Amino acid sequence: MPRLIKRYLTRLPRLLCAAFLLSSLPAQADRLSEQRVQYDQAQRALATGDLSRFETLKTGLADYPLQPYLTLASLRKRLDYAPHQEIEQFLTAHGDLPTAGSLKQSWLKRLTEEQDWQRLRRHVDTETLTAELECPLVMHTWNEGKVEQARQRAEALWTVGQSQPDACDPLFERWIAAGGLTDDIVWERIRLALLHRQDGLAKYLTRQMSGSSVLAERFVATASDPRLLSQFSRYQPSASQPLEKLTDMVTVSLRRLGRDDTNAALALWPHYQHLPFTDEERLALTRDIGVRLARRYQPEGLVFMAANDPHMQDDTVTEWRGRLALRTGHWHSVQDLITNMPEHLREQSRWRYWSLRSRQLSDTDTGDLQSEYAQLAGERDFYGFLAAERSRQPYATNHQPVPIDPRAAARVQNTAGIIRAREFFARGEHVNARREWYHAERLFSREELIAQASLARQMDWYFPAIRGISKAQHWDDLDIRFPLAYREPIVEQARLRQLNSTWVYAITRQESGFMTDARSHAGALGLMQLMPATARETARRYNIPLGNTHEVLVPERNIALGTAYLSQLYGQFHGNRVLASAAYNAGPGRVRQWTRDMPALPSDIWIETIPFDETRAYVQAVLTYGVIYGEKLGIQQSVMEPNERYVE
Repeated sequence: MPRLIKRYLTRLPRLLCAAFLLSSLPAQADRLSEQRVQYDQAQRALATGDLSRFETLKTGLADYPLQPYLTLASLRKRLDYAPHQEIEQFLTAHGDLPTAGSLKQSWLKRLTEEQDWQRLRRHVDTETLTAELECPLVMHTWNEGKVEQARQRAEALWTVGQSQPDACDPLFERWIAAGGLTDDIVWERIRLALLHRQDGLAKYLTRQMSGSSVLAERFVATASDPRLLSQFSRYQPSASQPLEKLTDMVTVSLRRLGRDDTNAALALWPHYQHLPFTDEERLALTRDIGVRLARRYQPEGLVFMAANDPHMQDDTVTEWRGRLALRTGHWHSVQDLITNMPEHLREQSRWRYWSLRSRQLSDTDTGDLQSEYAQLAGERDFYGFLAAERSRQPYATNHQPVPIDPRAAARVQNTAGIIRAREFFARGEHVNARREWYHAERLFSREELIAQASLARQMDWYFPAIRGISKAQHWDDLDIRFPLAYREPIVEQARLRQLNSTWVYAITRQESGFMTDARSHAGALGLMQLMPATARETARRYNIPLGNTHEVLVPERNIALGTAYLSQLYGQFHGNRVLASAAYNAGPGRVRQWTRDMPALPSDIWIETIPFDETRAYVQAVLTYGVIYGEKLGIQQSVMEPNERYVE
């Protein structure tokens, strides 16, 4: 047999199989299109109460990925009377639905009301065990004769800093009647309530004291008005005011005052610093007073933090000691602090960089430390890029495409939640798609997370791809982490506003990760996260069409508005991206406040000492991402341009 014919016959089965699959694709697409229509019809039938039609349509969608959502919707409507077995069967089969948890929570509450303790205990878990469910369960435990176990849980449930649900009242009443409540327990709950600023609850609790309530009432009054601590004679240890209770009063009150009026708290501190605070209390006071002094660049903060956290037990306190020393020009203190920092801080690129910079700032004869900076220049972060500039090294972007494990990719694509997510995505229901996508990832291995991120990138679903590769802690695939999404409108609008497209890209990447329908808790919208009022004002100022707030979510419109607003800030801050980026995040008013009456300061120090942690990280990320996008766009972009190296 001729070799060519033999080879053809060998491959024939595979060719026929491929031909069959290709021929079946249109039929599959038609079937899926029909199912989507039927799914919508079933939802409408359920909403209008046409249950017969709903059941018929639902039965015909047995192989449609979203069919379980129809069953879920039906159960929600009948939750008060649906057979328990039907709910159990649904949760067994489809408990992986991200929204099944809310159904389960409501059902568990029904089981509590029906006192179906056996079934409740079988299904309750750490994710669903709220105080509203646990209190009746503990009451049942008590009824079963496990008194001591129940009393201990009742005490723990009662001793919290906020009000508990009404479902706990019968348990608490029995526990109190059995002598469980003591004045020390009441005092502890008052302390917790005052720390949570639940003053009304704390005042109510003073009535629960079995002995004199005078001291508890003073505790509430002092925490509510900490300036009362200036009446020093009233706050001395005595028989009626034990040292331990006095220390509690002073700790809570000074912590609250530190958050509201840091200088007033600092002025009172010398009169109470001798009290026997625990290490935990001293650290809490240092965070609430010392760190706040540092955020306001007050040198007194250095002494306060050093005195109350001498062994650098708290990372936040330690880092703000370093920042305040930088801001106030205590270069030798910076070096000493870094030398004595815990290793996990000292080895971070942040403090490696400042160790070198403080040496230069403390001694002009130190030189450029080029070889020392070169050792840090291999890091792909803000400090590594700064070190690269100082050592005259190229930026180490270190792009490495991530390898995909085919078996992990197959497992991901065949996961029910991923299949449902892709169907929601195809339907344009992006919120539901993300909910399924994120819920599925909980059980994925690192290899599966990487495969999931790669799949999202193939779908041009940018934010889940960025999020997924970050959860997998694979930082080197810059195509996934920094996609050139919406390239045409971003480059065009940057050109129109005479801005560098690397900066617009960096802002957009940091603001939303290219999630078109992003909505912040504050109400910011879209790719470049514009507040509606800012969008309207920018549209008016730059004559950009904007019919309604919903149009802010349209990618091209959002980019046009965001870039125009960015150019406005760029002009306000004299072409300085450092200040304009900070203003985009924190608002121009705050940035002007941070720079008012300030001498010229190197920008790296100004950025490091931005008082808002979020804004500091934001500015550093934007400047870093600008370098990365510069490489991707073929534009030579520095971390900071010459005119941006000082803030004045």
